[in-house]
Amino acid sequence: MGRRRSDGSNKERLRWTQELHDRFEEAVNQLGGPDRATPKGILKAMGIPGLTIYHVKSHLQKYRILKFIPETNRGKFERRNISEMLPNFSATSGAQLNEALLMQMEVHRRLSDQLVVQKSLKLKIEAQERFLERIVEENQNGNPKHTKSFSPVSLPSLCDSESNAKEFETDSEVRKLKYSLKKTFKLLRD
Repeated sequence: MGRRRSDGSNKERLRWTQELHDRFEEAVNQLGGPDRATPKGILKAMGIPGLTIYHVKSHLQKYRILKFIPETNRGKFERRNISEMLPNFSATSGAQLNEALLMQMEVHRRLSDQLVVQKSLKLKIEAQERFLERIVEENQNGNPKHTKSFSPVSLPSLCDSESNAKEFETDSEVRKLKYSLKKTFKLLRD
């Protein structure tokens, strides 16, 4: 029926003759067509000794591909409705698939929006961290340029509204905020 493969497997290679293929097609048509026929059913309907389910599975896959892609369109890709490709595909399944796709697109959009917000927040935190480090360095070097409390304009804001910016009056408040920002920044990096 064929020859053994050199890779050591026990599966025999089968050459599909025209007669064998014709019997295959008869069995497929008997079972309701390529989209309804199963390899096990085809194997029983053909009744050929030595033919295995692996031979039939492989041939059925190739047969389905050739059946659903007409010869004139092979090599060309075009958008087609799923009901054209699979006539037994129910309308409810298509609607469910479409709804799932729309939900997935919405989740993707929301995640993209969230990523943009997170990047913006990260940049603002980094700006505040640099600002506070510069102030701490100036205070440690004995060269405080900012002896009075900070205005909301001088401290970079974490939010879009400047009304939430804090004014700091002592070094301890600055150090506490710097420590808090470093912890937050470290969490964002992780």
